[in-house]
Amino acid sequence: MKLLKGLLITVIVLGAIGAVGYYFVNKYIEDRAVEYVEQDLDDSNIALARDYVDNSPSLKAYISEGADANLEELPFQTREEATRAVMKKLSLQEMQAIQAKAADGMSEAEAMELADTFEEKLTDEEMLALKAIIYKELYE
Repeated sequence: MKLLKGLLITVIVLGAIGAVGYYFVNKYIEDRAVEYVEQDLDDSNIALARDYVDNSPSLKAYISEGADANLEELPFQTREEATRAVMKKLSLQEMQAIQAKAADGMSEAEAMELADTFEEKLTDEEMLALKAIIYKELYE
């Protein structure tokens, strides 16, 4: 009986350590991703993104849906919050695929396919918040 109690306590302690470790590893990865996004989006990259969107009528219309949204009523209001929310919804493989496509340059069709992926993973309110943040970053 003592052996069973000792084994049970050991399993509980190891499980708790694993859960805490998992939380901190995820938090670290989220923080690194937010830093990466912040560093990657300087004024010249935002200007390039704005030009890309301006030259893509369907993408511009899609993003413009967030122009009149009130961010205070939406699930997230900042780029950092949006990054964290998207990271929670997408798998690591999906994020790596998106990053690879973005690095190689995307066609308008690929950008709209990416938008469809986000629509599958995010709620309508989260998508509106994401569009509003992107619109704000590009045009305000």
